[in-house]
Amino acid sequence: MSLLPFVAVRRLFCSAVLALVALGLVAASAAAQDDPAGVGDGPCPDDVGETRIVEVLPLRGGFVDPPVSAQIQDVIDLAGREESELVVLQYSARGGVSLDLDELLVRMEASEVPIAVLIGPLGTGAEARGAGGLIWAAADVRAISLDATVGPLSPVDLADLAGDFPTAERTRELLERAGADAEVADRLLTAPLDAETLTEAGVVTVTAQDLEPLLVELDGVTVDTGGSEHTLRIRACELEVRFHSLGLLRRVLHAATTGPFIYLLLVTGLGALLFEVFQPGFGVAGLAGLVTAAIGAFGLTVLPVTWWAVALVVLGLLLYALDTAVAGFGPLTLAASVAFVWGSLRFYAAEELALNGWLVAATTIVVAVFFVFIMTSLLRAQAGPEGVQLDDLVGKPGIVRSVLNPEGHVYIDGALWRAKWTGETKRAKVGTPVRVHGVEGAVVLVEPFDADAMSGARPDGSTGSPPPSDDVGHPHGDADQARDR
Repeated sequence: MSLLPFVAVRRLFCSAVLALVALGLVAASAAAQDDPAGVGDGPCPDDVGETRIVEVLPLRGGFVDPPVSAQIQDVIDLAGREESELVVLQYSARGGVSLDLDELLVRMEASEVPIAVLIGPLGTGAEARGAGGLIWAAADVRAISLDATVGPLSPVDLADLAGDFPTAERTRELLERAGADAEVADRLLTAPLDAETLTEAGVVTVTAQDLEPLLVELDGVTVDTGGSEHTLRIRACELEVRFHSLGLLRRVLHAATTGPFIYLLLVTGLGALLFEVFQPGFGVAGLAGLVTAAIGAFGLTVLPVTWWAVALVVLGLLLYALDTAVAGFGPLTLAASVAFVWGSLRFYAAEELALNGWLVAATTIVVAVFFVFIMTSLLRAQAGPEGVQLDDLVGKPGIVRSVLNPEGHVYIDGALWRAKWTGETKRAKVGTPVRVHGVEGAVVLVEPFDADAMSGARPDGSTGSPPPSDDVGHPHGDADQARDR
């Protein structure tokens, strides 16, 4: 019988789970930008004054959610304590989710430090929908790149399906304060408007293609902050630009507002936990599954989901696992696939978050292959050779192939068997010689190998067998053992 490399498959699966989490963190951290070349350069005038600080928070893509809102408020508070010259928010936002927008707008209005919001940079097709557009309208300086759009502002929050936030009233109030045409407020509620239209309507303070041109344009501009006018002084030799970004925890939580990412995290996490159900003990795959499933569960509390559809996805995974356990591969497989696909297609309640059909199809294929083929092969490998019963193994020597803590796998007579350690020590390391002394369900009970006991147990009085070798019946034993350690 050929031995399936169980340990290698298990580690490969763990690596895939952890890689998915890392990929999400990389994507989330892409919001942070480096200081663009040129800021702070240029000749120094004769009337150089004290250093003036500009706080910059770049945010690219995604939604305005609680972690982003908290970071914006932290930057505003820091600017107030440091008496900074200006706060700049640069972003492209597809809307808001689970956001206390009133609190953020009140904090922006109360800020004594002017706040500029740039929808850009040029060439990215930046947009500001929902809450992102309303925050832009509430800024002291409303900047936009030529290829950017603002709107529609309704719904302001994708999680506010009841529409409790007075979007229309707040939009009109903010644009009237900015001196813009009242008619543009109604248009912004239902349609995206480009930079040219917004500029003609008097909404835009300045058109800028990126951060550096924005800072150049704002030197000498007078803005109204908290009822008092303030003339911005932004000169190269006096300027200190401080960039901010979401911390690690906030990056993880912000990633939880990415619809496809949360869907994949939840499916992967639950798949990892189901994988551990079929394995002895609880290993790295189970821990990785707990982490990814927990992040996915957090995302379900942030994004508007259809709970019956989420239940169908979970049911589909459970049916796949049951199908693997009974090796049915018929009606049960079909039922699992239908439940999983239908639940995936209706996973989110907001149309803007609907999962792409190709993503659903690819995920379904991967899940089906994993349970129907990979898991089935693993279970068959653990079952041992055909015709051999567990009771036949009692008294036989073996070698530990995966750490017994207390359960794992042992190699006996050329086959891999599930085993439970009953020795005095807490666990048995890979390569430890053992002897089977009993059976408990589908698991053999093993203890430390005792050559004298084995010798004395021979009815013919012959000498006992030497301690079992990991190489017996397994030509790659040394390499596998070294890798397992």
